[in-house]
Amino acid sequence: MSLQTLTPDQPLVIRTYQMGIRFNGSKEERRVLEKEANQRVKGLQVRQDDILQDKNAINAAMGISRLFPDQWRGLTVRAIQQTTKNYSNIADSAYYWLTIASKGAVNREKKILELFQLLQQWNEQAIEWLIFGRSPRVENTLAHRWTAKRIYAINFLTSTRWQLNKFCHSSLKFNSTLPSISQHEIEKSIQIYHRLKHQEYSSKHISKTAKTFLNALDLINTNRTIVAPYLTSWINIPQTSRWKSLKKLSVAIVEVLGMKKRRLFSALRSIIVFALSPYIGKNVSKVIQKTNPEQLSSFPYMKRKKGRIPIILLMNKDHLILRPGNSLQMTELAQKEGKFDLGFILKGFSCINGTLIFSSKVRTYLQRGAKIKVLIVRSSSAPSYKLRVSVVLEGTSSVFMSTRLINSYIKTIKVKKAKALGLDINRLGEHMLAFSSKVNLPDDFNLLIDRYEKLSSVVIPQLSYSLSVKSKIKNPYDFVKTKGELVRVYHKRKKILKAIKDLVPHFIAAVIIKSGCKVLYIENLRSDPRGTRGALAKAIYNMPDEINLFEKAVGLASSLLGYEVKLMKVDPRNTSRFHNGCGGTIQRSTKSYDIAQCKKCGKTVNTHINAARNIKDKGEKNSNSTTSPFPHTRGMDSISTKST
Repeated sequence: MSLQTLTPDQPLVIRTYQMGIRFNGSKEERRVLEKEANQRVKGLQVRQDDILQDKNAINAAMGISRLFPDQWRGLTVRAIQQTTKNYSNIADSAYYWLTIASKGAVNREKKILELFQLLQQWNEQAIEWLIFGRSPRVENTLAHRWTAKRIYAINFLTSTRWQLNKFCHSSLKFNSTLPSISQHEIEKSIQIYHRLKHQEYSSKHISKTAKTFLNALDLINTNRTIVAPYLTSWINIPQTSRWKSLKKLSVAIVEVLGMKKRRLFSALRSIIVFALSPYIGKNVSKVIQKTNPEQLSSFPYMKRKKGRIPIILLMNKDHLILRPGNSLQMTELAQKEGKFDLGFILKGFSCINGTLIFSSKVRTYLQRGAKIKVLIVRSSSAPSYKLRVSVVLEGTSSVFMSTRLINSYIKTIKVKKAKALGLDINRLGEHMLAFSSKVNLPDDFNLLIDRYEKLSSVVIPQLSYSLSVKSKIKNPYDFVKTKGELVRVYHKRKKILKAIKDLVPHFIAAVIIKSGCKVLYIENLRSDPRGTRGALAKAIYNMPDEINLFEKAVGLASSLLGYEVKLMKVDPRNTSRFHNGCGGTIQRSTKSYDIAQCKKCGKTVNTHINAARNIKDKGEKNSNSTTSPFPHTRGMDSISTKST
């Protein structure tokens, strides 16, 4: 099969690949040359770090980014050089990184301004944000506007609230004691808020969520003499984290009331905001109005980062590290010979030459039409002293598409022909990708999953226990050694998870091609791992849930099939609950989670394949009744897709 271009004007994409560098001579001579070249690169990185601490350069970069946000980076670098009068070669690399960082800082300033504008419109959410550092309604709104994951919006709100402490009144400090309030006032607030909410929803057709919220308010209002003392002490006592402590308090109140299955967190949070609004409402609006977003967005490189920033070799520069010509010349050499020389220079010493070796995969991309954009060089510490050179390639998305894995999967998998497929996404394991037509995972998936599970369940617990034991024994050498080993194992596990996720698009594309599918239905998942514990948190973090994986899969399949495969998102509610076909409820438990019995017909079903079939049926029903908001993969938004 050959790749076909679907559109004449595909957007350019950038990919980075790490290449090896080889020095001439015997093993000992190569080692000496590599170590010396590494030291020279490290010296350049030290000089670059010093330049990045220049306040004049930082102020110039921020000013240019605010006035000309879309200005070409090369012009920004020259403008910073003119301001600082620093025209050294290493300054080009330093100011290039500074330009990128300043654009990010300015972008954060704009987002803070957008947050403040939203909070000025929503007074209740503004008070909630000041008290807790979070506001679910604001988080969802901003995540949707920015087409970002909700976890990003949560971190953004929390960090901005911490920064705001510098400008807050003492009574509004994050996690400090809130204005004192009596138990009688809390009881009165519960009564008033309960009445107002019932009046608000009396003439409306309310949702299931709103009904649950009103039921929680009813329970609190009925037992307000029991609930009020807890809320009063919570408000008047400083908390380490108000969000987490209120969650614990809600659990305690539920246990006292003898209704363990009820959730009161949202209702309690709203009551606290309502009770405190007369005391801090005006101050909140004043603080937001008077705070400048620039004050809350920290300048780039004001604090030294952990590790050295790599040297970036812009193509129109001749020094720092010698290379053969510009971008086009290096691209031609890499295409034809698969290598070219780099020269590591130091004033007063001879040049050290090393050969940059390109892998066959990167050469294939270059031969398809990709070009070398920049080179990134970094040093490494003892004992390796290996130079790390990354090549940044630029080209269309079709250039970087590989069909080798897809073809190998097509030969091994068995799947029925279908015009549409449903896909259920689960935690790592044999059911991580369950289709509406049964398909077994390939062997390379199972091998990586076994390695991941072994590290998670055996190796990491053993090392963690050993580390805790050695921390009590006064032997720093053994402690540091075990800690380093634990860090390496975590890094290895992370790489395995990345390898699994890299295989996902190729496997899904192979299933689409083999089945002749034209539409792929997936769950529109938005779950957030925060607030979850144990197996559920691990499952959410380990799911192959990034929307770009599925976009890549349908893109690969479309290129090979010659027609566009549509990717459609479906509301996931109740897809795992009911038996496909008979409509009965599936009786799931911790012991029978993957295979469970239907209460209505008594049949034993694979819960994941059943969920995939429900997703497919639900998607087809929605497509027939209304026009889907996601008719095409390129028009999709990159919202969060976490599973519950």
